[in-house]
Amino acid sequence: MSVLALLGIVFSAAAMIIVLSGFSGLKNYSLEFLSYASPELEISSKKGKRFVFNENMKSVLSESNLDYVKCISERAVMSINGGKKIVSIKSLDENFPKRNIDSILYAGSWPKKGEEVVVGWGLAYDLGVSLNNYENPINFFVPVPGKGQAFQAKDLYSSRTAVSSGIFNLNEELNNNLVYADFLFAQKLFEMKKNEINSIEVYGSVSEKTTEGLKSLLGNDFYVKTKLEQNEILYKMLKTEELAVFLIFSLIVVVALFNMFGALIMIFLEKKSNLKTLSVLGLTKEKIGVLFTFQGLYITVFGCFGGLVLGSILLSLQNYFSILNLAPNLPYPVSFELKNFLLTFIIVVIVGAIVSYSVSMLIRKNFTKSLQQ
Repeated sequence: MSVLALLGIVFSAAAMIIVLSGFSGLKNYSLEFLSYASPELEISSKKGKRFVFNENMKSVLSESNLDYVKCISERAVMSINGGKKIVSIKSLDENFPKRNIDSILYAGSWPKKGEEVVVGWGLAYDLGVSLNNYENPINFFVPVPGKGQAFQAKDLYSSRTAVSSGIFNLNEELNNNLVYADFLFAQKLFEMKKNEINSIEVYGSVSEKTTEGLKSLLGNDFYVKTKLEQNEILYKMLKTEELAVFLIFSLIVVVALFNMFGALIMIFLEKKSNLKTLSVLGLTKEKIGVLFTFQGLYITVFGCFGGLVLGSILLSLQNYFSILNLAPNLPYPVSFELKNFLLTFIIVVIVGAIVSYSVSMLIRKNFTKSLQQ
């Protein structure tokens, strides 16, 4: 029975560390792609969607030694091959880092002239967008703010045509809803003034001190959001999912350790005659209780170490040989993180200690009565 209890702990601990490491791998994989599209800081106006980028703002950013990118981000209707979809158009000026472009670009090239865009992989598939197809361009439509009575349909909206010079791949949501466009193209489409933009994005490492200094210099008229604040909902969702996974597999560990409860009781019943002899020789029920506590802890600790070793071996095999794949040529990502190993060890040992102590208390309470039977 003790061997079965030990194996139960080994496999439950191994399952827990494998699932936690797999979830960490998926989380890091998702955030890695998101980091290429999300800047370290995003500066936007509190008074409206648009603001004028003036010399004062330029000097503030230059004094802070920040690599910034001017950004236009609006929504428009995209139409091609008879299909239509409302999309987010994001246009970044020539300072957008090349390393970010190389990381997100799946095929083709980044827009180099006014009438070119880069669409998401999912959007290209849904609407049948092909690269550099000048015979079948993409049409974009944007409602024009009302300035009186409109006499023609064309007065109700602004429109531009463009071809797809490339396709990007980030995550499912962005792939299906985002279009990167040339900066001048977006200015004309949304009828924006020369220095009018929606936000300023800062790329590269930024210290907390620099962030606070920037907020102070820009004043109360602007938001300065960190990467965490820009993607607050996503981070909260990942944290919630991680907690749910941890609680589910903690329950599995609890069930496995209750097998140890039964195993310790069976050991007590099997060794009843030996314990009776030891009792006659002067061994107290308190010491016998301590004996079973240590027996339970011994099974728990060795089982946990065995499970962590087994889990590490299986995770290493996945890393080196890609046994499981999310898609062709895309192995399931796993991440070795110390916190996952510590969480697994702590939960197994704590629950094991509680179970061992419970058995010890039960044996102490019924020791004399059990030996008389």
